[in-house]
Amino acid sequence: MSKKNEIKKDLPARFVETDVGWYVLTREETDLGPYPSLSEAKRALSLHLEQYLDKPGRPAYDSFNGFHMHDPQICKKTNCGLCAEAQSIVQKWSIG
Repeated sequence: MSKKNEIKKDLPARFVETDVGWYVLTREETDLGPYPSLSEAKRALSLHLEQYLDKPGRPAYDSFNGFHMHDPQICKKTNCGLCAEAQSIVQKWSIG
């Protein structure tokens, strides 16, 4: 296994790499990104989490282990990392 694949295997699922950069998936209406590097995405996540450390009333994160289908046509987020990832895949398949 290449070093890049090993690093990706250990990343939390909230980091998504696309053709336009790295996204950080959040519970908010807008995901973070795109960022040109994983380190910048991690830094953005740290700053994002600091905003919510002492704020009560945030909904709990629903842990999910399984297969996730994301449909960009019905997604309600304004800046969605999963939509960007889906678009990257469509572009790669179109080029063949």
